[in-house]
Amino acid sequence: MTVDGWIPVDTKTLKTRFDNVYAVGDVNSVGTPKAGVFAEGAARTVAAEIIASVKGGEAAAYRGIGSCYVEFGAERVGRVDVEFLAGPPTGSFYAPSTQLVSEKKEFGSSRKAKWFGL
Repeated sequence: MTVDGWIPVDTKTLKTRFDNVYAVGDVNSVGTPKAGVFAEGAARTVAAEIIASVKGGEAAAYRGIGSCYVEFGAERVGRVDVEFLAGPPTGSFYAPSTQLVSEKKEFGSSRKAKWFGL
């Protein structure tokens, strides 16, 4: 059963109502943006949950943390860092700069390498 088209999950663990089944990324009801950076954080949480269930102990709760880059043109990029689930959403905005252009490029290329081996 879905809630408004999303798979319901425990927001701290990303567990579904089925034993040993988690929902990560664009399919879950956790309430974070549907962007890869949030799916990456959710995947880390699920991996920690699985390890904790095997070894015993508790994993840290999913906090919905991510960064989004914003293009402003003229070779300038800004960044917003947000946290959605540790209370009211909070964030920080970093003004557009040329330095953030290189950071955004590095972020993108590191994810391509990490996720796809490119």
